[in-house]
Amino acid sequence: MLQLKDKVGRFATTGRSCQNWKKDQELIISLLNKIAISDGGAENTLKPQMVVTGFASDGLYNSILYFQKKNFPGTPDGYVRPAGPTFNRLVELSTKAAAKPAPPKGQWDAIATPSVDAALRKGLIDDSKLDYAEVVDIIRATVADGMVTAFELDDLTTIANTSRTLSPTSKKLITLFVGEEYKEKRGIGPYNLNSDQKKLAAEMVCDFLKNTRTTFFPKLDPHRVGIGILRRIAKPSLINQDQGSLCGPSALMFSYASDKPGSYARFAIDLYQKGQANLGRLLIKPGKDVRNFTPPWSLDHVDWLTCASIRDSENWFLDFDDTGKISDLAGVTLPSEMEQWFRKAGYRDVRENTNISRFNKDIDDVNEANRLLDSGYRVCLFISANMIDYDDQSDKGSALTMHWVVLREKIQVMNGYVKAKVFSYGDGDYLIPHPQEKTGAVKPLAVRDFLMNFYGYVAAKG
Repeated sequence: MLQLKDKVGRFATTGRSCQNWKKDQELIISLLNKIAISDGGAENTLKPQMVVTGFASDGLYNSILYFQKKNFPGTPDGYVRPAGPTFNRLVELSTKAAAKPAPPKGQWDAIATPSVDAALRKGLIDDSKLDYAEVVDIIRATVADGMVTAFELDDLTTIANTSRTLSPTSKKLITLFVGEEYKEKRGIGPYNLNSDQKKLAAEMVCDFLKNTRTTFFPKLDPHRVGIGILRRIAKPSLINQDQGSLCGPSALMFSYASDKPGSYARFAIDLYQKGQANLGRLLIKPGKDVRNFTPPWSLDHVDWLTCASIRDSENWFLDFDDTGKISDLAGVTLPSEMEQWFRKAGYRDVRENTNISRFNKDIDDVNEANRLLDSGYRVCLFISANMIDYDDQSDKGSALTMHWVVLREKIQVMNGYVKAKVFSYGDGDYLIPHPQEKTGAVKPLAVRDFLMNFYGYVAAKG
């Protein structure tokens, strides 16, 4: 009789791995590989040789999510427990041979997921062609239930590669939607829209993608803007200032997209279409220089649209040198500005506890930041950028290295050293001290060095 020793997968609510004994993982992989994709299985796409005791791979975890989504109502929990309903259903379905696709009889026989298939058939019913609006509706169908799987992304790729009538714009839209992230993972795509707010925001973006002609930002690609908004609704940590001194607006936008995804989407769309938008009670109206600037390819268009507009609206156009890098002083956000942004954006009990004149704070301020994080506040740390760099982490910062990050977990202080996890530069799990890029080596960060470059925080409750 098939049995598990303990749980397999990850807890979807926290991302923490279960026990994941090697033999247990191999059993679940075997069962999923025997089950057809149409029934929620992996159909021989999971690789058992990649199993590591104690850790469920992205492929296995996301395949469990996909199986649960296909077979059970409600939100998937991400793991299989011994003799539980997910395990029993796996055993039941695995006793049937995995469905073998019939030899293709038509152009679209390879489409496997019901969401894409239904939207595709609807788009083809009138003239057997897919126009741009119908492609948007196919994308809309994949996000409607709050989770885009890798199998749905496979089907979209099939459409882009197979259709003989798609316009270049439609193909580009699908390519942007599938995204680079998909190439690294299976089981679930880069879109996890698992709340009503996120689903409504996604609907808003799809409506925008159908009407992209009106804009006050003629140098920005509307499709990159729309898909960029959608990806940030699903994963706010994608927000990235790149080489621009936009860390303050980026910290605000990360918080806003995380806490108020619908308002974030409305803000970005209004900026693009109207040239101005309200962030709560904060009217953002960038000047023509920002609106007519072409950002470098490495800076996502939606991040320029939102973050540069906030910065410019609040002081002056960001000066660029010949390399396209924003002047550090032109883009700096002062703590008083950050406090006002959060307050006017609709956050409550906004607290500003910084000390620019003396620069560093003490361990009591670290403890208070941790307490506020525990109490449900967004906590933006004001630090020297030296602290997040492997080579410079113990060098004293200056006015030119001031930087905003968003605290993701409580700051750990132990045996005279500090560890932290923050949002910074498009990474929601940025570690302090940060590993050396090539070797992965980590240098301990002493409390005194941390405090030397820690200037305080702004905290706010959503």
